[in-house]
Amino acid sequence: MEEKKEFVPDRYWYDSLWIYAFGFIILIFMGIVFYRSLNPEWKNYQKEFKKVVEKKLGPDVAKKIDFGIKQIWNPDIMGPNIADRCITCHMGVEIKGLEGEDVPVVFRTHPNPDGIMDKHPIEKFGCTSCHGGQGPALTVKQAHAGKGVRWLWPVYTREMQKHYKIQENRLVMIQINCNHCHRFDKETPGMDYINLAKQIVQEKNCRQCHVIDGYGGNIGPALTYEGDKSHELFDFSHVEADLEERELPKTVFTWHILHFENPQKVVPGSVMPNYGFSDKEKVALAMLVMSWRKIKYPVEYLSNPDKYYVLKLIDEGRIKAKEIELVSKVSLNNVDMKKQDTMKTSSTNLTELGKKLFSEKGCNTCHNITEQKLVGPGLKGVTQRRTKDWIISMIYKTDSMLNNDPIAKQLLKEYNNVRMMSLKPVSKEEAEAIYEYLKTLK
Repeated sequence: MEEKKEFVPDRYWYDSLWIYAFGFIILIFMGIVFYRSLNPEWKNYQKEFKKVVEKKLGPDVAKKIDFGIKQIWNPDIMGPNIADRCITCHMGVEIKGLEGEDVPVVFRTHPNPDGIMDKHPIEKFGCTSCHGGQGPALTVKQAHAGKGVRWLWPVYTREMQKHYKIQENRLVMIQINCNHCHRFDKETPGMDYINLAKQIVQEKNCRQCHVIDGYGGNIGPALTYEGDKSHELFDFSHVEADLEERELPKTVFTWHILHFENPQKVVPGSVMPNYGFSDKEKVALAMLVMSWRKIKYPVEYLSNPDKYYVLKLIDEGRIKAKEIELVSKVSLNNVDMKKQDTMKTSSTNLTELGKKLFSEKGCNTCHNITEQKLVGPGLKGVTQRRTKDWIISMIYKTDSMLNNDPIAKQLLKEYNNVRMMSLKPVSKEEAEAIYEYLKTLK
């Protein structure tokens, strides 16, 4: 007689349950991945675009549209391994008839103020060279550098401008990229912020203290390629409270805005004066320095290509920045002499001439006409403290005075060894005119 075996449940039955459950989860996950691969984000945009075209331009036009991934590839400006795929979603940029508020922004015809698109055709310039962003990306988050994605060069949008408190209803930050090709223009149509910043740089004689475009002073940091500097090179420790209180993003652009607002607060010990810039001026200057990058574009893309070539020669060490500075001095001096001759024929007032020279020669960059100190001492009452010969010699024989005169050497020590300098040479006659102006500062 057979012995009956007692049924014993499998002690590891729950292991099987876990395997089945895990396998089911993987199956669902693979199904989602497969579905997304068949229905990527850009396809949904193209379906919506087709509906917009059918409504605005008719079904016949919609049938002629070629769908799929679109891209612009121009190795001369983008590099050999990069393409702009923005037009995969922004399919209406070159289609006439899609203007107007009733068309979603993503599908609108690209505006053409003053014929800008005629001068900058998309097939030649692409999209990201002007607008920024990540050209090869095919999702909004990756292309536009959305929340949670940290790109060095995000797309410039009105939403981004709001983060920096830029109260404009138009894209202005895009001018940063415009200046890559228009760096050496004195003024460029349609670039009001950059034009304003360039004007300030000239008026404040920033080159007195900073190397810009290959030459200038060495009191402050070189700014020729300021826009290429890494985020990690900037010290945010003195502005953390401002970032939080004013809800500003922690970016290099913000750092520059705050620095132009209060240089000594952002960089303790800085000798850069606080000029009291307006909100627009601070943003404009931040945009300008962020535009100063080392970008290699073909000659046909550049305005004033000869100046880009000179900068390239300086970078390569084939010519010395000092030689460029010397040429600049001679050129500036010739212009100044012509101005001086014109003023002498129109007016014999030496004081007025001195007042003009005080600004043109960059004296106002470091000296206030009050008693308040700037980079150097305030000049109110200086003619009562110093002799005429001393002041005139200090103006046009600066190096000799700083090296040999005991009073000048003491002042140099008192003002952090920041040497008085000028990129625009001053003659003895001009120094005498400036002295006459200083006599009025009582």
